[in-house]
Amino acid sequence: MKKIPKYCFALFMLASAVFATSSSTLAAVAVNWAGPSSSGVYFAGQVVNPFGNANASGIVGGSGLDLALVLDSSGSMGAVNSGKTLNEWLQEASTALVNALPTASTSVSVIDFDSSAAILQGLTPLSSGSASVISAINAIDASGGTNIGAGIDSATTELTGANHTAGSTQMMVVVSDGFSSGDPASNALVALGAGVDAIHTVGLPGHDAFTMQNIATSGNGIYTNVSSLTGLIDLFNGTSGNLVGIDHVDVTMNNGVFINDIAIDGLGNFVLPDATLVLGDNVFTAVAYDTLGNSASAELILTAVPEPSTYAMLGLGLLLLGWVNRRHIA
Repeated sequence: MKKIPKYCFALFMLASAVFATSSSTLAAVAVNWAGPSSSGVYFAGQVVNPFGNANASGIVGGSGLDLALVLDSSGSMGAVNSGKTLNEWLQEASTALVNALPTASTSVSVIDFDSSAAILQGLTPLSSGSASVISAINAIDASGGTNIGAGIDSATTELTGANHTAGSTQMMVVVSDGFSSGDPASNALVALGAGVDAIHTVGLPGHDAFTMQNIATSGNGIYTNVSSLTGLIDLFNGTSGNLVGIDHVDVTMNNGVFINDIAIDGLGNFVLPDATLVLGDNVFTAVAYDTLGNSASAELILTAVPEPSTYAMLGLGLLLLGWVNRRHIA
């Protein structure tokens, strides 16, 4: 029997360790329906657009999203790559993310960090303040050092403070191109302990992959390495990949129609096309798959009753029947 050279064994163990590190942030696949409520009152013939969320961080539930964008504003973000500064990369991609999110159920905060951190925009409902959020994104400059932990701490304060929407998932997206001072992974652990559900990280060219991976691992999130502006924008708006580790979501409509790979945004949100409810139980099923092939499913059941006009016609019919019977007796 041939012996395996020691250096081959060492390479195998190293490769195994790297794979384990890169996949360790995929905690568990989760998919849930955020609306409409299964306890609501619905009528046959009514048109609805059920919506939900899928992620690979095991987050279940949540009627909406409170999102903190934690964005690097250090001096190195002024470096030019592919004709634009990394700061411009950040602004374009973050704007694409905001524009792709569901406005009715999402609030966004913008935090920038360099040597210290600042909350440029507190949690703001996109339904009324998307322009203010985008304005804050475009106000980010490029100067100073890199203290990712300070940005995470400021985001934690905002997500768990007075502006938090009760029942909403609390999430961060941390973007950086550099090497951080301190130990930001420990700040991520504190954030989770304070109630934050997930911290996803995105590394731009020049970033410290080890640090960004550790932040995501400590923060129950997903780490993504991005090397191009197009890739970053596609990641943020969900047109090619996403920030939450989901490969695709399949949906079965209430009429049995199967939709393969329904569109999701950068944070795993999806919205169904128009669905006309029929009398009785209307069952919608979503199955989400992560990038490792694991899956989870969820059902939404909306029970529809006859339209009010149907009750009115029935009442009128009974009234006429009673009148006819009385005439017959008379």
